[in-house]
Amino acid sequence: MLRTIALGVLGASALAGCAVTNTPYPRPSDVYGATPPATPAPNIYTNAARAPLHSELFACGNWGSNIGEVGARGETLLYTPYIHTPAGALLRNPTETACLSSGFGWRGSATGGGRLHNGLDLANPNGGYIYAAGEGRIVFAGPRGGYGNVVEIYHGRNVRTLYAHLDEIDPNLRPGVRVEAGAPIGRMGMTGNATGVHLHYEVSIDGLLIDPLAYGREAPPIL
Repeated sequence: MLRTIALGVLGASALAGCAVTNTPYPRPSDVYGATPPATPAPNIYTNAARAPLHSELFACGNWGSNIGEVGARGETLLYTPYIHTPAGALLRNPTETACLSSGFGWRGSATGGGRLHNGLDLANPNGGYIYAAGEGRIVFAGPRGGYGNVVEIYHGRNVRTLYAHLDEIDPNLRPGVRVEAGAPIGRMGMTGNATGVHLHYEVSIDGLLIDPLAYGREAPPIL
């Protein structure tokens, strides 16, 4: 059950969400081999709260590219809290709070230089925590060119998520470390090729990038 939290409009952006604790997540069998750090050093991530579950996602005030249909309150009508994937449910908005500034798809020259945008941009000028969208193991944690500081997670069954432009990454994370679903992994930033504080969020399945806003909006049938 989702407990709605009312959030106001901040400048040109509308930020909204809802929080639920102890959300159940699946445990894909092929991530069991990952191991936690032997002696994780205490830091701000150690006792930080788990990810909130956002019931709605609002478009930023400038209504960026490829965000789909927007409702009367500025809410993105395609949004649902979970992406249903072969590895189980992943958070569609793995931020503390943010608005949608750009979606997946081709950007024209006026909105991004005429190129394919491979994920969602979730923006908040105040930053905040970024969370693992589901349980998995760390594939990569560190700087990666224009993506800035990046965390990449393998969730099992050929499903991966990538979190880019982070201001910082939990220093306990390294390849092979297992992370729990909803665990804080870094903080939103604008490292790399970024013009504002936001998370660039990608999801790939079987090596193919999918639209994190539109894919897997309904639960798969029970066989």
